[in-house]
Amino acid sequence: MEEFRVFDELSEQVVIVDKDFRILYANEAYVRENGYKSKEEVIGQPCYRISHKREAPCEGECHPCPLREIEKTGGAVNVVHTHYTHDSKEVPVEICAFPMKDGKILQIIRNIRSDKERFYLFSLSQKLSSIGFLALGIAHQINTPLSAIALAIEELAKKVGETEEIQIIRNSIKTCQEVVNKLLLFSNKKSKEDLIDLEKAVKEVVELLRVYAREKGVELKTKTEKVYIVGNEADIRHMVLNLVINAIQASSEGKEVVVELKTEGNKVKLLVIDQGEGIPPEEIDKIFIPFYRGSNKREGTGLGLAIVNEIVRNYNGEIRVKSELKKGSVFEVILPLP
Repeated sequence: MEEFRVFDELSEQVVIVDKDFRILYANEAYVRENGYKSKEEVIGQPCYRISHKREAPCEGECHPCPLREIEKTGGAVNVVHTHYTHDSKEVPVEICAFPMKDGKILQIIRNIRSDKERFYLFSLSQKLSSIGFLALGIAHQINTPLSAIALAIEELAKKVGETEEIQIIRNSIKTCQEVVNKLLLFSNKKSKEDLIDLEKAVKEVVELLRVYAREKGVELKTKTEKVYIVGNEADIRHMVLNLVINAIQASSEGKEVVVELKTEGNKVKLLVIDQGEGIPPEEIDKIFIPFYRGSNKREGTGLGLAIVNEIVRNYNGEIRVKSELKKGSVFEVILPLP
């Protein structure tokens, strides 16, 4: 493809892929960065085999296929992947993909390992996806024996009749199944947006954390009102989960954490209030930096608030923090209503 030779002068990687995922053109940077010696080694090969060492197109939250994403949106897309070079090195990259005629796409690819912010956000997206897959795996592992127990208890009831013990077991199975269903919502990473019952999501996340709070000697309270927003329910639940976990971890035994949800005009406000040690003034501007762990942080990886901040930014929202030493902190998330 002689008309694209101008791209050989670029330091960024450039590749053109047809609708069957075959590489039609690759510039010198793409060949070099993927560990090959000549264009002939990559032209005509499936893009997923060259850059991902796969035998099928990319998929999933960690590696959404640019070609398929363009087919969904009809316009340019931006995704972040891990590429695997010919000599098996992992390289985090940002891919800007543009639609062309006849189903072809042009991709401009940039190594982001030296771009601290992009690399951190890439790490966060993979961790969020991993949490979803973990929840999905746990839920399915638990669902099978729960279903077997439920069937067995009904058969037992037919043989011996209804007893108080059988009803206790039946209620316990129902409680476990409800927890499993809530876990499954954390893996529901659909690309489309839905109308979310925010009050229900907040209450269910809080319920999931009551045992954890009880172990820490912290009391959880809620004060909510019915409100709906448009978005991805897994994102919203991750946001609430991380805020409440952060508040529990900041609290001492005997204290309480209050979660409030209310509307003001065309916005919804979520407040998570703790009675912990508070955040030193000089650390307030740092708490959303990935992997940052403040002087009062006793647990965690330093990723929870960074995840919250990224989700809030994706929803064109705002997060505010008020904190006073020895008295506690208030995290206020403000999101636009549909």
